[in-house]
Amino acid sequence: MRGMPDPLHPFVIECKRCKEHIAAPVQTMPSDWIIHSCPLCGEKRRYLSAEIFQGRLSGKYEDWVRRLGRHG
Repeated sequence: MRGMPDPLHPFVIECKRCKEHIAAPVQTMPSDWIIHSCPLCGEKRRYLSAEIFQGRLSGKYEDWVRRLGRHG
């Protein structure tokens, strides 16, 4: 059983290829689309601002961040 639920990340996108929730590379909500490559599968895609949401990051993404010693 897990402890406290993971906190919500302010800017999340769902990769269009692997369907994992990853951190969007933005600090504020963009007014136009962004281009981002998924660090898990390598797919580079465009995302509309409507596709950016507040949510939980996927476990696979959090593991990837921990392995690199980064913050998502």
